[in-house]
Amino acid sequence: MTYQVRRARRADWERLRELRLAALRDPVAHLAFFEPYEEAVRLGRQEWEGRASDNERTILVGEAEDGSWVGMVGVHGLGDHVEVVGVYIHPEHRGTGVAGQLMRAAIDEADGREVRLRVHQHNARAARFYENLGFRPTGASAPDPRDPGLVAHELVYRRP
Repeated sequence: MTYQVRRARRADWERLRELRLAALRDPVAHLAFFEPYEEAVRLGRQEWEGRASDNERTILVGEAEDGSWVGMVGVHGLGDHVEVVGVYIHPEHRGTGVAGQLMRAAIDEADGREVRLRVHQHNARAARFYENLGFRPTGASAPDPRDPGLVAHELVYRRP
């Protein structure tokens, strides 16, 4: 299967909402999101439209040949670096290469700047995936706001 990666647009708000809610319900992927499902499901159209077209954060989506959205990644510019957030791939599309396409597009969005992300301590699969793309641990970590006894480790990608 082939995928196209593109930016989400304001008009995509319903598809973005559907994909984000799927991510928050996913028994594995929910570790990557600090937003509780119960809060996200109550958000209105205006909030979702804003997320889809935010000038501060770009949301890149992976689209299958049939037009369905199969994954997403957020890219938030922070001056000298960008932060990747909200990475999600539908379970049936994991291992197909779309995650790599999305992450390479996120790295391209950085336009040569450092790319940082955080990976939950219990998400070893994601950590391996990012490290295979060239991300390296910085040694920094942050507590999980849902459980301060758990942490998310920071990884960084610097273009060679």
